[in-house]
Amino acid sequence: MDYKKSADEILKNIGGEKNIDYATHCMTRLRFGLKDESKANGKRIEQIDGVKGVMSQSGQYQVIIGSDVTSVFSELPDSVKDSDSSQVETKPKEKLTPKVIFNNVIDYLSSSITAALGVIIGSGMVKLLLVILDLIGVQHGSTYNLLTIIGDVGFYFLPIVLAYTAAKKLKIDPALSIVVSAFLIHPNLISMLAKGNVTFLKVPVYSTTYASSIIPPLLATWVLSLIIPLIDKITPSWSKTILNPMLSLLITIPIVLVIFAPIGAIIGQGLSIITTTMTNYVPWLTMGIVAAFLPLLVIAGLHHAFDPIYLSSFAKVGYDPLFLPMMLAMNFSMTAAILVVGIKSKDKKKESLAYSSAISAGLAGITEPGLFGVLLKNKKALRSAMLGSGIGGVLVGLLHLKIFAPVSPSVIAMISFLSKKYPANIVYALIIAIVSFISAFVFTWLSYREEAENDKNSIKLNNQSVLAPIKGKVIPLEQVKDATFADKLLGDGIAIEPSEGKVYSPVEGTVQVMYKTGHAIGLLSDTGNEILIHIGLDTVKLEGKGFEKIAKQGDHVRAGQLLLKFDMSFIEAQGYDLTTPVVVTNLDSTGKKLVENNVQQDIGSSMPIFDIQGGN
Repeated sequence: MDYKKSADEILKNIGGEKNIDYATHCMTRLRFGLKDESKANGKRIEQIDGVKGVMSQSGQYQVIIGSDVTSVFSELPDSVKDSDSSQVETKPKEKLTPKVIFNNVIDYLSSSITAALGVIIGSGMVKLLLVILDLIGVQHGSTYNLLTIIGDVGFYFLPIVLAYTAAKKLKIDPALSIVVSAFLIHPNLISMLAKGNVTFLKVPVYSTTYASSIIPPLLATWVLSLIIPLIDKITPSWSKTILNPMLSLLITIPIVLVIFAPIGAIIGQGLSIITTTMTNYVPWLTMGIVAAFLPLLVIAGLHHAFDPIYLSSFAKVGYDPLFLPMMLAMNFSMTAAILVVGIKSKDKKKESLAYSSAISAGLAGITEPGLFGVLLKNKKALRSAMLGSGIGGVLVGLLHLKIFAPVSPSVIAMISFLSKKYPANIVYALIIAIVSFISAFVFTWLSYREEAENDKNSIKLNNQSVLAPIKGKVIPLEQVKDATFADKLLGDGIAIEPSEGKVYSPVEGTVQVMYKTGHAIGLLSDTGNEILIHIGLDTVKLEGKGFEKIAKQGDHVRAGQLLLKFDMSFIEAQGYDLTTPVVVTNLDSTGKKLVENNVQQDIGSSMPIFDIQGGN
């Protein structure tokens, strides 16, 4: 795999550097904040060497790579990596619906904790090394005690580590964030809280300990991110260097100490209660159900909601009896299902992808390449993996399996189930892995059928005329003042200079995407053609102002049906170019070609502008 070539191709098809607010990555995915997601050509990105799939989630455009993600990320231009907020345009603010708030919370949790995984995993593996030394009878001398400190330090100072990663996520001063959270684990504060009866300006302070805590430092950093800009507004420019950091600490720390750190501690206690409940009351049923649906949670990115739960468990008792044991069942069942696809597939490319993904999932516990690249494209194989995972989850609950290192379970990581206190635990882990693997393998083998990826979008060899969605003057796509369209990065088509603020469906088909800002519409015709209508250039920045959506995402529409209205006068008064590209985005994958009509002519809506001919 040529990492530089893949990175360049991803950058090109995501809309170029100018379309990127920031770029970062987790263990398997490139994560982009895009100014305009409609400029990203997902179909072409999925065809790039090393890319297993793409998805849009929690305001991020994610490209699934797998274990090579760090190498690909390193080849991206420095200008887009973790860009400072002062150097990029402000993204449109979303209306704070419960769904948006939930997605933002999950994104904040996952981004902050994922960035700290190196410390968490490293410390956990040192603790596991100590377990192995215990099992072979090594004496507890000074060397052993020093190793114990090395294993403990990452967890004890986890609030400081999370303060740093959360500050990077929220784009605030990491040093100030570290000081706020470091205050929570200052020895003198710990001593005062242990004695009780602590007050600040006569307000009582909740007595607890914040060492190894997860939620309090994340809340503290969030509070700091709200206070910093407020202070910046009220301090004169000559005093900012001195007053801003001082006031940030003097205001944030008491608020955190009295209100938000205790809230975080109580949430942490609540998470412990959830863990206890799930592991003590009908655990085989609870874990069986959750394990069966874990692949779907991973697809949606919701599995990160478990991060604070299992990390809190490691910090308190030294093991996780819930989430990671269920992942053991999921990882091995997915490995089996992916392997069957590789064995049975007649497509050499799919076979190669399946085998490499099965190795990645089974040996290293990295399942996303196989999940997105293989199982999502064959629903029967995915369902078989879910069944195998559910059966393994039942065994996890029955056998009370525990894992003693915060790592993704795999063949290599099986040692993380070793314990001197629970000697049968490793045997239980092996049983669960084998049963999950065999169950999923058998289910997939019996149900698998080779599915052509384009079955639902099958290519018909008859020609299709595409009608003008807008009344106006047709111009060549090359004349559009946006390189993404002019260079045909999203596909071939034409552009229209509108004379009326109404958008009609150019084909009979389904509204695949109705962007919430109204600036773009994606259609899938009944003959399998994917058409993007992008109203104006950079109009995503209007945040929906000037657009009135008529059709809804998922609607089946007829050719000539009104989809959207837009206020031409308002949009032009804001300084935006109303030139509207109309692009067919899947010509490359279907083998079709576009024949233009009426170029450089004034046309009415619903008049033919080009024909789509041929097909694979």
